[in-house]
Amino acid sequence: LMKYLFSMLAILFAFTSQADIVSRNLVGKAADIRLTSNYQEETGLGQVQVQLCPTCDIYQLTITHETNISKDHKPVNLNKFKMFLKSNGNAPMRLQFHNNRKTIFYISLLSHNEEDLQ
Repeated sequence: LMKYLFSMLAILFAFTSQADIVSRNLVGKAADIRLTSNYQEETGLGQVQVQLCPTCDIYQLTITHETNISKDHKPVNLNKFKMFLKSNGNAPMRLQFHNNRKTIFYISLLSHNEEDLQ
C-alpha cells in the first residue's frame, strides 16, 4: 500500500512541476505598444511590440480576432486601435497575453484621469 501511495504522490508532483503559466500581464501606458510592419491597419490585426521601459524586454505579440480591446471599459473596434494609440499615448494600459502563443487576450486602455486598472 505504501509503495502505491508513494507512486501516486510521485506522479502528482511530476504533474505540478510541469504546470506552466498560461498568461502574463503587462501594465504601462498606451505608448508602450508599437505597431509593426505586420500590423494591418484596416483590420486592426497583426503583430505589435510592447516594451514597458527602454531597458525592459521587448514582447512580440499578436492581436487576433479573439483579442478584446476596451477604452474606459467600453469595447473598441480593432480598426480604431491605431488611432487611439496615437492620440492617447500616456493613457494607462493593461495587456494580457498567452505566454506560449504570444497572442493577446485583451488590452484595457483608460483615460488619463483614471488611475485604477483593475
